[in-house]
Amino acid sequence: MSKTSPFTNLSFASSLSSLLENIEMYDDNNEYVPILTFCQYFLNDSDSDNENKDENAADTSVPKRKRKQALQLAPPPTFEPLVHPSPLRRTMGRYNLQRASCLGCLGYLSGLFKLPSHNQYWNEDPRLLIHQISKQMIFKCFESIKRFFHVSSSALTSILKNYFNKVELLLSHICEASKQYYTPESNVSVDKMIIRFSEKSIHTVRMKNKPVLEGFKIFSLCESGYTYTFLPTSYIASSNVAKVNSLTKVGSQVLHLVEQLPYKQYSYNIYINNYFTSVPLFQHLRQISVGACGTVRKTVARFPKELKVDKGAKLDWDVRSGVEVNGALAIFWQDNGPVTMLSTIHSLVGEKCEIEQERW
Repeated sequence: MSKTSPFTNLSFASSLSSLLENIEMYDDNNEYVPILTFCQYFLNDSDSDNENKDENAADTSVPKRKRKQALQLAPPPTFEPLVHPSPLRRTMGRYNLQRASCLGCLGYLSGLFKLPSHNQYWNEDPRLLIHQISKQMIFKCFESIKRFFHVSSSALTSILKNYFNKVELLLSHICEASKQYYTPESNVSVDKMIIRFSEKSIHTVRMKNKPVLEGFKIFSLCESGYTYTFLPTSYIASSNVAKVNSLTKVGSQVLHLVEQLPYKQYSYNIYINNYFTSVPLFQHLRQISVGACGTVRKTVARFPKELKVDKGAKLDWDVRSGVEVNGALAIFWQDNGPVTMLSTIHSLVGEKCEIEQERW
């Protein structure tokens, strides 16, 4: 997936892009509006200016005409369930969705230009970068809205079991957009991702010898370096993913991610590491015509005893052996150390069983 703001959707972005293309066609003598300041088109804080404006007067200026045209755009649908009539009504007035859109634009802006604190986006020092969002919403108004802004209703918090239910709306939107606008290639992988978080939370995990040592763990299905779909996990909270018979909790979650692929229309091969690999999982993937390959631990259930070789065993390099287990090929290969694998897409004989690759 391309890196986009979680506060926008593609249909909204397409209409916005067409508008911005018209803005970019200004002459040199006209006012230039940068693309990154598109949030100013959704907000109309100058209520007094609009009230004093003569409705019958002709609006001939190009910037005003474009601004009026932009105000006719509907806010992103993502924000419609986020605005609760009370107590936000006191703070946001009759521009609820427009100001919520401005909050989303601020989140987009803060992702592009990271500053230590939010108040620095309202900088007025000409020696520093001045962001256009300060012209559309004062910092005090932002703080007032932020104080009451919640993604989910408190009435549903006790019903929903997911610890990430407050961001479920945005996460689901991103996943659905991925399925709608992109079809992965045949080779995909499932792995763990860590979202950095160092504050207090019982759902964070610590992983040594990793680039990100602490944060929220997410299982993700990726292709060519981009995430297609994902699933937040927790050691404490239970998952809504139904457990499949003969599969572990992790195996059921991997199967859940794989089933979100259009595997009935296209063929796919899944590559995973020994954290996910198991014989029952590969058996289930084979039943739905999805290939799988990955390293495996010798202690995993149903792994053949013939291939359980100790690390201290002295074997020649490139010694290989394989045993079929429930439709999956269990492989032993002696590299610098013993390597054990499972695969439903490879064999130990034939011309295609070897691929020469230089070490990095």
